[in-house]
Amino acid sequence: MQARLSSSPIGLAGPASAKLVRLSRAMEWVTTVGIVLIVALVGAAFVVPSWARNLLLAKLGDIGNRLPLDAGNQTLAAIIIAVPIVVMLWGLVNVRALFGEFACGQVFTATAATHLQRFGIAVLAQGALGPITATALALALSLGNPPGQRLLVLTLSSNDYVSVIVGGVLIAVATVMREATRLADENASFV
Repeated sequence: MQARLSSSPIGLAGPASAKLVRLSRAMEWVTTVGIVLIVALVGAAFVVPSWARNLLLAKLGDIGNRLPLDAGNQTLAAIIIAVPIVVMLWGLVNVRALFGEFACGQVFTATAATHLQRFGIAVLAQGALGPITATALALALSLGNPPGQRLLVLTLSSNDYVSVIVGGVLIAVATVMREATRLADENASFV
């Protein structure tokens, strides 16, 4: 027989609960500010050409300096960069909601586990999207170059690897949270 996961709150008590509530409220604000800044700064990066160039340099290194960046390429780069940015924002919206759950004392709930799992998926996806984005940028922006001068860039950093590992850990912890919720619901039904 399989128990149904509920959204009933299973939280912490005492001083640990008060600390978690304070931390969660602060992190809700930090996450909100981060979301707003990411949207504003990435948007501005593709309106101000020198910022777009700096973004390419950060993503591709010196090769980013050699790629043509006219209005068409700037739009193409914005579309390519939008994919990992949207994934990141989706993850941040979910982690913000997770902190909101924690701030309300809802720690071990199916909803909290879902938000944590989604954040973990976003973190893991960032690890995979890093190299894919760099390759797509170099290919797309060098397509207009004459044959022999088109670029294929393959990058892999320790940050990409760590994102995959941390994302996997978060997904595993979300699974444990779901199981804890299921067990607590099951135990509550015995009483």
